This record gives sequence, structure tokens and C-alpha cells, in this order.
Amino acid sequence: MARVKLSYTVEEEDILKEAAKILNLCGEDMQQAISLFKGVQDELTGAEDDGGTPNTPKAREMIKEFRVALLQVDTRLEEVNAIVEGCEDYQKGPRGLGLPPAPLGDVDDAPGADL
Repeated sequence: MARVKLSYTVEEEDILKEAAKILNLCGEDMQQAISLFKGVQDELTGAEDDGGTPNTPKAREMIKEFRVALLQVDTRLEEVNAIVEGCEDYQKGPRGLGLPPAPLGDVDDAPGADL
């Protein structure tokens, strides 16, 4: 499945709130990862309902699912990190973006000063 990048606008004061909402979208993946974390260990040590016999094929399948869930969480975290970083840069102004400061000139040199 292909991934695409989305963009939309929000008010400046809502940027971090939106980032939090985006992070919340991976809540199910995080819960699945936690469940699989425990489940893999149970399968490797032999679940009590299986008489204590390890089930390595099931453990390997669960490890695959675990890795996918972790990737989903990691991807979302990286996206939110980029939003937070961009917000910080925006709040710092042009200098935070590595741009030189705007030149200071005489008021007489400002556009429209001769009007």
C-alpha cells in the first residue's frame, strides 16, 4: 500500500493540539504492540493453556505483527516530531530558519515612504 503526504492548515495556536490528535491516531497500534509484546513472550515460554509448550511458529507470526505495529507508531512519532520542530522554527522567526535577519534601513528608505 502506498503512503501519501497530507497537508492542511490550522490556526497557529492549534498546531500542537493538532499534533497531539495526530499522535493519538496510533493509539490502537500502540495497544496492539503492547499486547503482542506480552503475547510473544507467552508463546516463547509456553502459554499455560498449551500445557507449557512453546509455539514458535505462532511466536514468529506475532513478532511480524509486533514489528508492523511498532513501525506504524514510529512513523507517526516521526511525523509529529517534524510538526513540533516546524512549529518551533516558526516561533523563532526567520533566524530560526537559518535566514539572515532583514536589513534595517532608514524610515525614508521604506517602501511607500515617499507617499
